[in-house]
Amino acid sequence: CIRAGLGIRLATELPTIVAITKADAVGDDRLAAVEREVESMLRDAGQTPLLVDRHGVDTAVAEVGDGVVPLLRTSAVTKDGVETLDRLFERLPKRATPDREAFRMYVDRSYKVTGVGAVASGTVNSGTVETGDELLLGPMPDGSFREVEVRSIEMHYHRVDKATAGRIVGIALKGVDEAEIERGMALVPRDSEPEPVREFDAEVMVLNHPTRIQEGYEPVVHLETVSEAAAFFPDEGRLLPGDTGEARVRFKFRPYLIEEGQRFVFREGSSKGVGTVTGTGDAAEDAAPSER
Repeated sequence: CIRAGLGIRLATELPTIVAITKADAVGDDRLAAVEREVESMLRDAGQTPLLVDRHGVDTAVAEVGDGVVPLLRTSAVTKDGVETLDRLFERLPKRATPDREAFRMYVDRSYKVTGVGAVASGTVNSGTVETGDELLLGPMPDGSFREVEVRSIEMHYHRVDKATAGRIVGIALKGVDEAEIERGMALVPRDSEPEPVREFDAEVMVLNHPTRIQEGYEPVVHLETVSEAAAFFPDEGRLLPGDTGEARVRFKFRPYLIEEGQRFVFREGSSKGVGTVTGTGDAAEDAAPSER
C-alpha cells in the first residue's frame, strides 16, 4: 500500500516529501531501519532520498521535485520535525498552471445558498474570474454547455470581486439550478468553444495489478475533479504490472472536458496506475452545441 501510494505520487510528478511519523514511539535503531527501507523504495523508483536532518531545509527546498525526495522524522507528541515540515510546505515551489490564459475551473462540489442560489466550488485552474463574467458550464450529460453568469465569488468565507489561478473559490451562478451542477463539470469563458470528449488517448503506467490489464478493463479514472468509470483498450492488447504503454480510454457514461497533458490516476480494487492524456481525438459524438 505504501509502495503503491508512493508510486502514484512520484509518477504524477508532484513534489513529494516523506515524513516518518510517531518517531517518539520507537528507538533510534528502529527509526534508522525505517529510513533505510524508505530510501531503498525511493531509489527503486529512480528517486534520490535526502535526509533533511542531515542536509537542512534550504537544501531540501532547492532540490525537491528534481528527482529528490526529502525525508524527515516527525512526532506529534514531542513536536520534533513538525516545524521543519511546516517550513518545507511553505517553501515548496508553486505548482505550474496550464499554459492557457483563459479561465477554467473544474467543479469539486455544489450547494445552494438561500438568497444567492446555486454555487459551484473548486480550484481555479487557470486565468481569472470576476463578478459579472459570462461563462459556460458543462458538459451536461448530453455534451452540451449551459450559459451562466457569475453572481458573486466567495473565498475563505469572504466576498471578493475576482479570483485567480490556484485559488479555492465558491462561485454563485445565475442561469442554472444547483441540481444540474455535477462534480467534474468545468466553467469556461462564454466565448470559448469547449469540445467535450467521451474518449481519449493516454500513456499509462500500471503500478499494481494482480494479473494484467486487457481490453475492456474498467477502473475508475480520477482526472481533475472527474471520477468516472472508464474502459481501457491498450494498443498492444494488454499491459502487465510495471508496464508503460499507450491506451485508448473511454468514459462509461458521459463526456467530459479533457485536454492533452492532463494527468490522472486509475484504480480498481487493488489495481492502481497513472496516466497522461496524449490526445483527445474527435469531440464527443453526442455532444450538442452550447445553449445560446
